[in-house]
Amino acid sequence: MQADVPAVSALQPVAVTGLLTEIAAAADRLGDADAAQRVRSEAGAVASHSARVVVVGEKKRGKSSLINALLQRPDLLPVDADIATSVHISVHAADVEEATVVDEKDPGGRQISLAEVAEYAALDPATMEMRHPGVREVSVGLPHPLLRAGIELIDTPGVGGLVSGHAELTLAALSMADALVFVVNGSSELTASELTFLMRATERVETVVFVLTQIDKYPKWRDVLAADRRLAAEHARQFAGAPWLPVSSRIRLDAGRAAAAGDADRAAALAERSGFAPLEQILVGQISGHAVDLRAINAARVARRVLDMLTAAQDRRLRSLAKDPTLTAAVADRRNKLAECRRSDASWRRGLDQGFRELARQMQREYSRRITQLQEHAEQWAREADTATVTQVAHDFDAGTQALWAELSALVGEGALRIAAHTAADVGEAGLDGLDADMPYPDQLEQLPEFQLAEEQREGGWSGALRRYWPALPGVSMTSMAVHIFIASINPFALIGVGGMVAAALLKSGKQQADKARARDEVYRHIQTALNHIRVEIPVALQDGMEAYQNAISDLISDRIQAREQELETAIDEAAQHLQESEEQLAPQRAAAEQDLRQLRELTARTEQLATRVYRPATMAEG
Repeated sequence: MQADVPAVSALQPVAVTGLLTEIAAAADRLGDADAAQRVRSEAGAVASHSARVVVVGEKKRGKSSLINALLQRPDLLPVDADIATSVHISVHAADVEEATVVDEKDPGGRQISLAEVAEYAALDPATMEMRHPGVREVSVGLPHPLLRAGIELIDTPGVGGLVSGHAELTLAALSMADALVFVVNGSSELTASELTFLMRATERVETVVFVLTQIDKYPKWRDVLAADRRLAAEHARQFAGAPWLPVSSRIRLDAGRAAAAGDADRAAALAERSGFAPLEQILVGQISGHAVDLRAINAARVARRVLDMLTAAQDRRLRSLAKDPTLTAAVADRRNKLAECRRSDASWRRGLDQGFRELARQMQREYSRRITQLQEHAEQWAREADTATVTQVAHDFDAGTQALWAELSALVGEGALRIAAHTAADVGEAGLDGLDADMPYPDQLEQLPEFQLAEEQREGGWSGALRRYWPALPGVSMTSMAVHIFIASINPFALIGVGGMVAAALLKSGKQQADKARARDEVYRHIQTALNHIRVEIPVALQDGMEAYQNAISDLISDRIQAREQELETAIDEAAQHLQESEEQLAPQRAAAEQDLRQLRELTARTEQLATRVYRPATMAEG
């Protein structure tokens, strides 16, 4: 979190949703049911707000234990789940305890029990493989006060080095995060890979909280904390003033047990020693409050567009009731412009096509750059792999592929929103609401076989061993030969025993080298096979996604033009009718329209205040 951080939000969800409800009611009363529905949807989003807090760190830093301690559920998340997998675990508020797993078979999710979370989220410690290949995410719901206060916790897979494909997947998730909790522990100062990850994270997220865990385990944690502060300030200057919170998950859980046993005094003392109070204060008071502000701003934008549209319609009606002689000409001019917009060669259609052609060029450049990076990283991981880590390399590559798609599809969505705003302006609209397009992970990539290191087919006996490991034997050193000659010159009989020992050592060394080479060959083949599919599937999927967005924008604009034309036809008919009515007939209608217009302007003023009431920077006590 930066030196200047949001204070507790001045906005309350109930106040924001109350205002939006009033605007929706006004739209209903004035006969615009579609506008009312759009505003009510925004009100629902604000009411169900939750700040996405992504928890990240290298493996064995205590991320899962930290979340368990925050929620006072010692067995909620498997503490070994941060062995590298490609599974994120999200924990959100729910009325009852529940868990859902999302995988290839059930992309919409299926229910599991809380006791099964470890089975789907963690690697099998015996095989170091996923028990259920294809799992993408596990979601846990709990009726907990911290979560109900507006916090969703995302536990990410921990990876040694924080520079693997899982780190790429986590970085991709940060683009949609409201805050990052960066977890280290008191064993040693920040590593080079942690600092590299932190610097890259600064490009994705503005709000970071550092948590130093296991202070009960490492007596010199204060020295580590001081070194970590200095290193973080040097390598990620924008987080120089971020809070560093030392905590003990074990003491926090002990406090919960003491409370459950009825020992309130001991529970309070342990809770204070655990250091969790400042963390909870930041999560609820500042990060959750910030999320309320952001959602309120988004809702205010939609509400303001609706209010502007309703106000323009009421202003036009009032002019009609006043028999304004210029109204008919103005409406006719607007109607003619809309008729131009309906033409197949309308300027907005040309602009839409041009916008997506440019987006396609941008995405091609971005795809080429990122696929090259992924390949370079994968080849580096493979070169450094051995039989013990080769499966991890394959998992990291698969996670990197998912991260690649997540980032590219997000860029397409962002580009489409920009094009939509420009296109709406071309037809005289302030913006478009409800733009959406489906960009699922490509099916062919979902169906790629999971990497498994094949068992070697072995021939028995010395001849089989020599044939398997002979490629490694030319590396026998001249020193070994010199030793043999020296021993033979002293005692020829000793050569037999020593020769056997040397041969056994050479065969063992050759076996290790051959196994390592075989493992690398297999993971290279896995990577190259996947890359071949990626190069075919992702460009096609990106193009399909851009076409879906373009069609969605075109349909929304066409619908908007049609609705505006209907409004203008109604206005022309009303104007003609009002010209035939007497002053006595029009006066009450004018009074009602003036009252509606005053209410709309009052609602507009209150909506504009949302922007001025969003958080002001304030210095945060770090505890």
